[in-house]
Amino acid sequence: LQIIIKLPEGMQKEEWMPIDKDVPVAAPLTDMEICQTVCEQGQVIKVDDSNGDECVEENPPTNTEMRQALDILKRSVQHRSTIRV
Repeated sequence: LQIIIKLPEGMQKEEWMPIDKDVPVAAPLTDMEICQTVCEQGQVIKVDDSNGDECVEENPPTNTEMRQALDILKRSVQHRSTIRV
């Protein structure tokens, strides 16, 4: 069995290397770990108002808001993993 791998167009051999798709590249985080990390980042978040002159202070998201955002993110990642390029 011979496997031939073609480099993406415009890339040099030194710039590209195949990886095993089954090998995890980072430790997965649980939903709770993600939510706890967000909660530990402080009570007030400063948000740039795109004006450049001042920052607006907002309260951090609630647990419900974080879970909703996480669910949306998960669906997006799952959707992208089913798209074949």
